[in-house]
Amino acid sequence: MDENTCPHICPITKATSKEQKFQAAGSARTASNPFASPYTPGLVQPPEKKQIPSDAPPQYLPQVTDTTSGDMLGMSPVGPWAAGHIDWTPQAGMTGVRPVVDKYSITRYSTGEWRKNNQFTLTPTATNKAKALDISIQNFKKNAFKTEDEKQAFAHQKLQERTKDLAHWKKKAEKTIKAMADEINTLDEDRSKLKGACRILMLPEAISRECLELRTHRYEPDMVRDDAEQELIKEVAIVGEIRNLFQVTLAKVERQMEQNKSAKSSLEYDWCDKMVTLNVDTQNVAMGSDASLIMFHPGVARWPENATSLEYWKHYCNESIQNCEEVRQKSVELRGLLRSVIQDGSQDMKLQADRTNAALAEKVEATEQMCAKLEETLKDNLQTIVNIENLIDNLKDALRQIDARNKLVMTRLFNRNYNRPSVENCRDEAQYALMDESKYIKETAVALNDKLRDAEIVRMELMKYRGELEKDIACKRKSLNLDEDRLARVRAHMPTPEEFANA
Repeated sequence: MDENTCPHICPITKATSKEQKFQAAGSARTASNPFASPYTPGLVQPPEKKQIPSDAPPQYLPQVTDTTSGDMLGMSPVGPWAAGHIDWTPQAGMTGVRPVVDKYSITRYSTGEWRKNNQFTLTPTATNKAKALDISIQNFKKNAFKTEDEKQAFAHQKLQERTKDLAHWKKKAEKTIKAMADEINTLDEDRSKLKGACRILMLPEAISRECLELRTHRYEPDMVRDDAEQELIKEVAIVGEIRNLFQVTLAKVERQMEQNKSAKSSLEYDWCDKMVTLNVDTQNVAMGSDASLIMFHPGVARWPENATSLEYWKHYCNESIQNCEEVRQKSVELRGLLRSVIQDGSQDMKLQADRTNAALAEKVEATEQMCAKLEETLKDNLQTIVNIENLIDNLKDALRQIDARNKLVMTRLFNRNYNRPSVENCRDEAQYALMDESKYIKETAVALNDKLRDAEIVRMELMKYRGELEKDIACKRKSLNLDEDRLARVRAHMPTPEEFANA
């Protein structure tokens, strides 16, 4: 076969080339009669029965010997047919190669093309496409549902894992919230104790100030700044320092309480979000394709604008719980400080109260000893006064006796001086004796008067000393009444460390 021929158009049987055909057709014509007929009488043969193979397709279907070329029909270019060369090719419908229509018919297609058209008409192209499409769809549906089942199972597994993660973090959040709630309640109880301690602290301060006020009622000699006074002043100062410390600690507790509530509230919001999300994912896990609540939601297959990454979610969950735990730890440390402040403050106040009581007891003991000594001295002074008064009485008796003796000697001298006549009025020994007696009596009277004056002065001094002793004893008894009786009754109400701890 020529390499220029096409197997789909040219017949399988050997045929002459186009040039030979053209030459043969042209040789039948002459120059004198160009329209002469190629017919030759006696050459028409009877019809031959065609031998059709047993395995050949029906005659209306394409045969092996079919060709799309019209030359095999043996048509000549003269006669009743159109002049020119007729060629049934796929280009037969193009302008320039279309046969000319005569008054009988138009020949446009070959038998091979007719059979091919029959085969095309009888071939169920749409049905085959339908079957192929059905098989493709069944396979696609099978693969699609298989893949969808795998993806749905994978998504279901991830939802279950997500619900487990949410349940885990929700449980941790609940545990942290419960711990924070317990811490808030405990801190509130300790805050109430601190407030109670602040209220109780008013009592020792009032007691200390009242003790100082009572001691101002002491009499002048006992208005001293003794050790008891120093301890009372120090007690008031310590109470003031403890109050300031309590107030500072209470302010810290108030701020810590706000932080605890804020952290608890923030974690509760996070827990609420996790609870809602857990309910949503639990509902999604329990939901199937046959659920009655499913429906179309166009436009949901997208990332929300506020969507966060999984790493940030884990970081946020851990950070929120960690922040709450840090705040709770600070609260626990503050509670320890609060209890330590109450305990140490009450213990310091108790120790200072003991020091004050010891100083007051020492002062009372010294005052009692002084009072006993003053009473003994007063007793001695009274006895001395009695002795001095007896002495004064004796001196007065002696003076009275001296006066009598003086009157006697003076009478004797008067009688001798004025009653003896002339020479008898001489300076005899009796006269000298009387003069000496008179002189001695005068000197003795002067001495006795001096002694009496001195005794009176001493008695006055003793009386004054007696008054001072009695006043001092009254002062000491007043001080003892204040320090031992009234201060003791007042200080008996001094609160103990247990009362501060259980306030």
